[in-house]
Amino acid sequence: MSKPSSRPEPRISRVGRASAQEHAGRELIEPRELVDAPFMPGQSPSLGARRALLLMVTTAAAEGFSDKVYRLSKRELRQGHESNDRIGALVDEVISIRFQIPGLSSRGRAAIIKAHLFEEITEETDEGNSAWIEFEFSHRARVLFGASEVYAVLNRTAVLAFDGKYAITLYQLGCLYSGRRDPTIRLTVPELRTRLGVPEGRYSDWAQIRRFVLGSAKEEVDHLAHFQLSIREHREGRKVVAVTLGFWRKDDPSIDAAVDELDRSKVGRKARRTGTVKQAETRAANIYKELTDSLPGLDVDKIPEL
Repeated sequence: MSKPSSRPEPRISRVGRASAQEHAGRELIEPRELVDAPFMPGQSPSLGARRALLLMVTTAAAEGFSDKVYRLSKRELRQGHESNDRIGALVDEVISIRFQIPGLSSRGRAAIIKAHLFEEITEETDEGNSAWIEFEFSHRARVLFGASEVYAVLNRTAVLAFDGKYAITLYQLGCLYSGRRDPTIRLTVPELRTRLGVPEGRYSDWAQIRRFVLGSAKEEVDHLAHFQLSIREHREGRKVVAVTLGFWRKDDPSIDAAVDELDRSKVGRKARRTGTVKQAETRAANIYKELTDSLPGLDVDKIPEL
């Protein structure tokens, strides 16, 4: 547990409390400063770790990031898995996450703060569903996030539906930016890598980043989110040096389609996303029509649909 400190405590954020209470159970919330913070170079948390962090942040936001021990059950953290065997590795990964966050030095000058988010995390050894994970945010994190007045609101079902770690991070950015008058953000390629948490040494050229990082992530976001992701490349000569990401709110029918997809089973989602299921259904309907048209005397009610 953290020791008593003479340092001043952060202001309790009424915004964070109100947002967490308003969206309790249905959505997750995240302070703008955390959404906008890049990972430290080389860090690439797994999908499970990114989800777990969101759950932990939402829990603390409901209390204004006050100086206290927070708790989540292992059942909540395991994110649909049937056992707790991955929890230990997940906790190890989450507590090692570090961010680079703009802030001020002790003499009030603009600075980059490089810090861990957590003071400590305690895992109960009991393997039952009632076992807890206890966690305390660091003083620096509490000060920064507790003072936040802007929060991104994320659909909990969507967060649990994403299959890719880059998709979930782009979704977090989109939930922050899509409601703005200018829902775009320009990043250099190195900034994009740290913002998404791309491992050092992987995907060294832009073609690989576009294919393996942004390609499948954009497909997932476009399929499940309430906004559409656009990616505009900026070149110097033939080299891509920066990108502008745009998070454009969908029209109502498209939002309804995304909500409907979230209500459906994950089984077959990739096929539905790529359109193969729709093509198969259309082909089956055409075959059925051809069959009934060629046999006019046939009792079609006795033929099962293809």
